[in-house]
Amino acid sequence: MKYENITTFKLTTKASKSKIYRFYKKNEELWNETQLKYGKRLFPVDHARYFDSEIMYENKLLRQENHAMRNLIDNLVDKDSLQFRIWQLDWSFFITVAYQLERNPKSCYRQMFALYEHLEQNYGDSTDLRLYFTSEPFTNRKGYHNHLVLYVSNSKLHEAILNDIKEYFSYDRVEVAPYDKYKAAVFYMSKEGTINEDWDIVGNNLKKDGLQFENK
Repeated sequence: MKYENITTFKLTTKASKSKIYRFYKKNEELWNETQLKYGKRLFPVDHARYFDSEIMYENKLLRQENHAMRNLIDNLVDKDSLQFRIWQLDWSFFITVAYQLERNPKSCYRQMFALYEHLEQNYGDSTDLRLYFTSEPFTNRKGYHNHLVLYVSNSKLHEAILNDIKEYFSYDRVEVAPYDKYKAAVFYMSKEGTINEDWDIVGNNLKKDGLQFENK
């Protein structure tokens, strides 16, 4: 295997020294393939392909999915945990809202409740609704964003409600995916623990679901 020192490897990857070391900090298995020779760190030339932006994005998604799956396995052991109870429920969509404005956790909390009240007012007579959300900080900028899972029992309203949500957050970036319980979105959202005001669950039939409680 061919190796390069940091100076040459920076030119090969078109990446800064700090970016290179951040990458290896997140990918310890690849760091183990580097070498320390005469006090100098050498990097496999073959690793340059990982610095392609598309490949790095795919690696990030894979790390997130692996982290979520570890949480899934850990939490399935405790069948009395809130995460397990929520995971057992039906969900329709996994949604991320990245706000244009720099919002703090309290602001994100208010946004989620306002969204639920909006949906309840417009669709609550026609479908069961349930929304579980968490707030977490951005990694590349200041402020917080929201992850949420949404349940809409009336499938005929799915398209209308998703369009309504995108319009409701028209100035923000909204990403929507069908909910897949085997990708463990609920446990990914709960990776920091369900405490304080960074999460909550609201719905028009929580008592039936056995999830009527106060967020403490």
